[in-house]
Amino acid sequence: MFRLQYIWIFFFIITNLFSQDFDNGRIVQNDYYEEITFELVQDKIIIPVTINGKSYKFLLDTGAPNLVSKRILNELNITASNSAKIQDANNQSSTMETVLIPSITLGSIERKDNFVLITDLENHFILKCYKFDGFIGSNFFKNSILKIDMENKKIIITDNIKKLEKSTKPKKMKLVGSQNAPYIKISFDNDKKKATEELLIDTGMDGFYEMSNRAYGIFSKENIFEELSRSSGSGTIGLFGSTPMKEQVLLKTKGIKINGTTFENLIFNTTDDNNSRLGFDLLKYGSIILDFKNENFYFESDKKITFNERPPVFTPTIVNNKFAIGFVWDKNLLEQLHYGDEIIRIANYRFSEMDFCDILHIKKELDNLTSYEMEVKSKDNQIITLKIEN
Repeated sequence: MFRLQYIWIFFFIITNLFSQDFDNGRIVQNDYYEEITFELVQDKIIIPVTINGKSYKFLLDTGAPNLVSKRILNELNITASNSAKIQDANNQSSTMETVLIPSITLGSIERKDNFVLITDLENHFILKCYKFDGFIGSNFFKNSILKIDMENKKIIITDNIKKLEKSTKPKKMKLVGSQNAPYIKISFDNDKKKATEELLIDTGMDGFYEMSNRAYGIFSKENIFEELSRSSGSGTIGLFGSTPMKEQVLLKTKGIKINGTTFENLIFNTTDDNNSRLGFDLLKYGSIILDFKNENFYFESDKKITFNERPPVFTPTIVNNKFAIGFVWDKNLLEQLHYGDEIIRIANYRFSEMDFCDILHIKKELDNLTSYEMEVKSKDNQIITLKIEN
């Protein structure tokens, strides 16, 4: 199976020792309730944000702090005031500039004294494809409650949990660092053994779930998961680039429980970051409420959801600005496909004639392929044609 959601999972900014300034902003209003309609762009939640009377498009990313494009600073005539060492989701570090934006408004909700990170979104080879102007991160919602309603394509922001209709009981949510990154506890069950894990709710992440290698190093001794395959390569791309080549594991769990909902037969892979994550695809199965004020998490969904997907054959990525093989999961293809081999064609899609933004636009069509022909160019410029059946 060719599943793009297993291919590149864009983790933006996750863990870092931020200055306390990132936690000092405040929402002006009291007793507020605001509903904001959002736009979906390639499984990214894009919300309207107003700065200095001008409307912008921001990504809602609970796995990141607030961030703006350099272009906005030029428009606002604001100069960067400081810098911070940042670690992205692939544990790669770099120094980023920071700045104070006096006011950021969502709907009628105004937040004062916003320290934000700055990056050049327009020239990032992936982020430029989404055409957004910044991130609204978890630290924006300090002392607030955020509901994400995918069915109605809206978010609700309030400071009073009683103003939200709730069909489930909450679970405790831990807020980490001045970013106020939201962590919850989930559990696994394979009939014989049970385990729990604390992980990040990351709405900016593609896919459903990824387990950190650190966590799997602990769980692997307990035989909780079925190990489907191992492969050396690179698949995820963070703010500062792709991960170095490393062995990852493809796994299957009989049951993963999130609040009162059990997800059966979930297939997932490990990741280099220290934190496991639940990503955007969780929202496809129900609404979530992140109660930053009272440190509670709600998930409103069916009691049981069963996945019927088959394991991916391989995972593509981007290598040297080319669409390429990231991981090979099908053991029958290990002699034919290798990390870094350029993918020239899949079915009727010729990737050598596309840039990465074009590939994102055909994501859903690629996701639906189960039987197809593909052409791959090896590192020694040999072209092979494969028939993939799944």
